[in-house]
Amino acid sequence: MKTQATLLIGAAVLAVTSCDTKNYTEQDRVQATQNLENYVDSVETAVKVVPVHNWSVIDERYDSLDSRAEKVYNDLKVEDDNLEMIEERYETVVKNAKTEAENFERTAEMHMGNVETWWDKTTADVEKGTKNTAEDIEEATQESLDWLEKNFDKLGDETKKKYQEITAELQRD
Repeated sequence: MKTQATLLIGAAVLAVTSCDTKNYTEQDRVQATQNLENYVDSVETAVKVVPVHNWSVIDERYDSLDSRAEKVYNDLKVEDDNLEMIEERYETVVKNAKTEAENFERTAEMHMGNVETWWDKTTADVEKGTKNTAEDIEEATQESLDWLEKNFDKLGDETKKKYQEITAELQRD
């Protein structure tokens, strides 16, 4: 009984894998290359708009498209110079984007640090009876608040929360 089940499963796997190997056409190669290139274009555009991304999801999708293209190229026995150029471009885009994201995060932390330092100092004054007002904000702190507001949608969740808490307190005073 076990032997029959094993043979049936083996036959099913063989049937599925034999159906999976297919002869691709030149149109399939062009389409696979275009899909991969379009994806790299979209990643390049996205990283210019928003600096922080989920790279594991992006890499997973790239790997899927790249794998498909490689299958087609191998099946057609075509040189994959196009794929290599696209891969180099993708790696450059990712490397540059990660560097930009690190720079953005450092800048956000610097601005948030400026605001928090000022906030900690001035809230200590509040406890002594001095009221915080928007007019009391130092120029450097105001620049940091302005930068954080301008880049709010690009900030990490923790920085957004801190920024919202401080600005809400400023508006109450």
